Formats: sequence, structure tokens, C-alpha cells
Amino acid sequence: MPKRIGEIEEKLFVTLHDLVFVDVEYLEKYIFVHSDGKPYTKGGISRQMRALEEEGYIKSFPVAKANVTGRDRLVYTLDTKGVQEVKEILGDADWDSRWTQRTPTYVFHSLRMSHIQGVFAHQKDELFIFKEFFSERRAFRNYGEVTKDKQGKDRQPYDTVIRPDGAFVLERMVNGQKAQFLYFVELERSRQRIEVTLNKIRRYNEYVRKRAFENDVIFGDAIKIVRVLFVSNNDTERNQLMENAKKADSREIEKIGGALLFSTYDDVIADPYGAIWKAANSTDPNKLYSLYQRIE
Repeated sequence: MPKRIGEIEEKLFVTLHDLVFVDVEYLEKYIFVHSDGKPYTKGGISRQMRALEEEGYIKSFPVAKANVTGRDRLVYTLDTKGVQEVKEILGDADWDSRWTQRTPTYVFHSLRMSHIQGVFAHQKDELFIFKEFFSERRAFRNYGEVTKDKQGKDRQPYDTVIRPDGAFVLERMVNGQKAQFLYFVELERSRQRIEVTLNKIRRYNEYVRKRAFENDVIFGDAIKIVRVLFVSNNDTERNQLMENAKKADSREIEKIGGALLFSTYDDVIADPYGAIWKAANSTDPNKLYSLYQRIE
């Protein structure tokens, strides 16, 4: 009997389209959840996913854990029929099967980003509402001047781009008007070199200086503040990354109330809207801020 495709399956397909990879932990927290908030059993999830895989909607593969102990992690991604379903749901599908042929390090990086997306999208905040998450490929922007080549095609410089690991928008109503914050997320590798960090910040600063966010229909028409979130593996790496970032020019970001904010992956997953962020331009380097607090 063919697998029935309902709301949960459609949500799964769109999620895989945006994130490319998810693991069982993500499925338990954000996809296979009953109306009362309780997750399906692991056995129930396994049966559902196996049925979808047998009919060509998804595919799975084990990825060796980042450390040497423990079992491999089972990872899911879209297969041919799943991509076709996404086209019907969204009207189009931006998909390349080559994206699924990645190294274990890249896959684990992507899985961490999926859990960051999940925790921001599903937890509630007292002041702001979560509007939308943008995957790595949707968050990629080129803020360079558009020119025409000899064939009359639009061209932009290759070095005027920002490539965050993801982005999201928070919104609040102030005096009857929308105020939106745009957050770019950089999930940092442990050995990232200082020149890489400085170049990233330079490009974000230029993106804001040119006010490219104001005319970007992807993110919305009410963006007031842009902030960049750097997420590290641990406190030591976070602190070193912030010290490196202080050497970069972020004045344009700060002029609009933006900031460079630094936290750890574990803190983000535990309390995404809490006071867990250090700010590069704070007068007190040890003070912790929430996502939208004014930096002092």
C-alpha cells in the first residue's frame, strides 16, 4: 500500500529541501510531534522514515561521529520523489543531488545548523516573534553593483558576497509598525584563521554600509537592524573569536544598532533567546546580552 503523504510528510520534505540534512534527534523535536507536544516513539519514526525511503521520497546514510566513541549517526536527505513533492508544495525546488555528496565534517556542520534553526523557530520569545529562517543558499547575497557584460547579461563582482551558514528574521510591532531584526548566523569551525574572520566581518560591514538589506525582498521590507551571530564550539574558542573580531571594522553595523555577537552552540541550543551573547563592541567584554538588547 502506497505511503500516505500528509501534513507531517510535507513539512519533512520542505525541511529537508531547506536544510539538506536532518538527523533523528531533529525529527523527534520538530517533525514527528503529536498535537499534545509529545514526540513519536523512535520505533514509530523509524517505520515512517523507512516507508518514505522505500518509495523514493527520502534516502538515508550513516555518518561517522565527529569523535571516536559512539555509534554512527543516521542522516536523512531528499530523494527524487521528495524533490518532486517539494516542487508541488512550494511551486519550485532549488535542489542539486550533488549537495548530498559531502564529507562527514560538512554534514555534521549542517546538522548543527539545522538544530540552531529548529530551536529559534520553535521556542517562544516574550517580545519578538520568529518570522522566517533562510538556509545557506537563500541567505547568500551579492551586494555588488550590477553591470552588463558584452552579451547584455547582468554581472556582479565575485568578491562582494556574504555567505552565512543561515539567517533568520525576528519581528515586533512598535506603535503599530513592524520592526524587524535580521540575523546572520556563522557557525564557526574550531580552527578558523583570523584573516577569514576579518574578511567575513568586512563584507557584512559593506553589506550594511550599502544598505543592501533595505532593498532585499527575500528578507522583507521592514528590516531595521542587522546583527551577526558567531556560534563557537566552546567558551575558549568563542572568546578568541571575539578578540579577533575586534580587529575588524564593524562601524556601519553599529550605526544602525547592529552588533557582532558571540556564543557557544550548547548555550544557543539551551537558551536561544536568553542573555547568552557577548558583544565585540561592548564596553564590558564579559557582559551577556540577549539577541536584541542594546549594546552598551
